[in-house]
Amino acid sequence: MSSQTLKSVIMTKYCLLLVVLLSFGQTHAQNVKPVFGTDHIPEMRLTIRQSNWAQVLDSMKIYGEGMIVGAAEIDGVKYPNVGIRYRGQTSYTYEGDKNPYQIELNYIHPDQNHQGYKSFTLSNTLRDPSYLREYLGFAIARSYMSAPEANFVKLYVNNEYAGIYVNIEPVDADFLKRRMSGAWTSLFKCSPDLDIDKGPENCKKNTFGNLEFEEDANCYLYNYRLKEGDGWQNLIELCRILEQEPTKIASVLDVDATLWMHAFNNMTANLSSYSGQHSHNYYLYRGQNGLFSPVIWDLNLAFGSFKNTGQGSDLSIKEMTELDPFLNANNLTKPLIRQLLADEFYRKVYVSHMRQLMQEKFRRDSFRKECEAVMTRIKPAVSQEKNGYYTMDEFNESLDKTVGTRSKIPGLAQFMEDRVNYLKRLDDFTVVEPEVISVDVLKRKENETAQLNSFTITVIAGKIPKRVHLYYRFADNKAFDSILMEPKPDDKLGNGEGRFVTKIKPSEGEKTLQYYIVAENTAAVAFYPKSYRQQPLTITLEELN
Repeated sequence: MSSQTLKSVIMTKYCLLLVVLLSFGQTHAQNVKPVFGTDHIPEMRLTIRQSNWAQVLDSMKIYGEGMIVGAAEIDGVKYPNVGIRYRGQTSYTYEGDKNPYQIELNYIHPDQNHQGYKSFTLSNTLRDPSYLREYLGFAIARSYMSAPEANFVKLYVNNEYAGIYVNIEPVDADFLKRRMSGAWTSLFKCSPDLDIDKGPENCKKNTFGNLEFEEDANCYLYNYRLKEGDGWQNLIELCRILEQEPTKIASVLDVDATLWMHAFNNMTANLSSYSGQHSHNYYLYRGQNGLFSPVIWDLNLAFGSFKNTGQGSDLSIKEMTELDPFLNANNLTKPLIRQLLADEFYRKVYVSHMRQLMQEKFRRDSFRKECEAVMTRIKPAVSQEKNGYYTMDEFNESLDKTVGTRSKIPGLAQFMEDRVNYLKRLDDFTVVEPEVISVDVLKRKENETAQLNSFTITVIAGKIPKRVHLYYRFADNKAFDSILMEPKPDDKLGNGEGRFVTKIKPSEGEKTLQYYIVAENTAAVAFYPKSYRQQPLTITLEELN
């Protein structure tokens, strides 16, 4: 056999082996369960070669922004040269046994990812003996607004079990890309470092991330961090309009998404948020439609675990269950709440969102059953912890009993039952809501030759409707426009019912209409469909013709 032939044979065998190995790797990766799946707790293993790695991570957390380089393995899939560091403010402790982590798979290799995710945020469930607050909080929030994925993960560091963590999808460029392709321009984190100096003397003090307007642009640098893109001037303009021209706020802010955030925070007594002492733990991204939208963040202190509103001392658990649904409605230092709730229509929308949360997520004992199901799933992993913050007895009793003599963390399920029972008795939650009885879009009749080039929509609403609003758009990345539908008298309708009609004429090339309805009476509003943020009604000109 010639040397050339031998080389050819060796090369062929090498290529075949490479194909087999690649095929095995692809098959193996395909068999790995979703990292954010709901029926599986992934296993993450970190390997850090430095003998004093914990001290190095402490030093990086306190003094710098770097990361230690190690290796990661997620459900058997190995990733070399990943970045590892401690994260968190109140959840981090010096020389702590169970500190939160930030994992960057792409720290050295830019394209390295696990199922499309390049980084992970691991929360250590501090001040949450149930381990459920972030996992369930984000699951609820995702039904109504932009919020990260979250799942549990069993973490090992150098083959030692560190405990069960909540793995949270970071809010970054990839987060926005997964949800809205390239239709965004900037991303700000509104979570100031509470320990640093607050900037020049002329800046307002203790504003945190509350969006108060400042004349000096330098003041914003200490309370907001530009994470992606550019747009400082846009953020400043948002703050200016919020203070000086609040009637124009819908031109720069997704008001509905913001009202959902406020409703979620108040319903779950989440005061480690914009609603509480530090006006923090949320992001703002600006879409190409020119509107800022919030993304909720850091929910380990939700459901009554953090108790300070910024006004006076900490609240008692009873005061938290009876938290005013219109908390901060008159607070000058909370313009994002005060200015929106000052508008009668927005106030009705806010109450409607809280009511929907009660009906869909906290109705009777549905929330308790969900808590129990998840606790059963994670209990084996919790029981193996050596460095957890709570005993197994405290974990087992965490749905009903208050844990801790100082922090006094309320029992999760009992707290929400008491909270909902309190809210249901208030006047704003006992009023009669309007209802959308039917929605019809005019179609071309069989004997008509002319093609329809517009959308004529008729809504019949009940419970004494005063107005009916139609929200519509012609593309996913566009903001919804709104129009008041015209009332049309109809003797055939029953008492308290009304017919409303409007015509929407698209521009050239626009053929698909996305829309939803908001019926309004004197006391309340109602949305149709309820899932309008994720699944608005859709109709095409082709369907009409």
